[in-house]
Amino acid sequence: ERTLLNWFDLAATLTIVGAALQSGRNTFAVQSVGLALSCPAAAFVLYALRMYALRFNSLEYKRPQNFEDQGGTLLLALLLTVMIVTQSSVAILAAKGSEGGSMRAFAAWPIVA
Repeated sequence: ERTLLNWFDLAATLTIVGAALQSGRNTFAVQSVGLALSCPAAAFVLYALRMYALRFNSLEYKRPQNFEDQGGTLLLALLLTVMIVTQSSVAILAAKGSEGGSMRAFAAWPIVA
């Protein structure tokens, strides 16, 4: 099913980015951000499998059912938003701590410069 594959694609992207952040000689803060990306990725996979099983059973046993899920996608979006805000806060606090209170660590970022 296309929806299942789309959710798996998003989860794989989050996992790959998280694994890239965990590898190498990154600081503990960067590695923890990479590890934290696995939480929403796992939630996306579990949600996709749950919805796929629900749809498959409904179609298999020919039970009419509304497949619209009001709360699941909202919960996943909130989880991802909380993770992004938390990770950004950790990165900013780590930069302030490593540079003696200044934000010079972000000057090398192409977005900031």
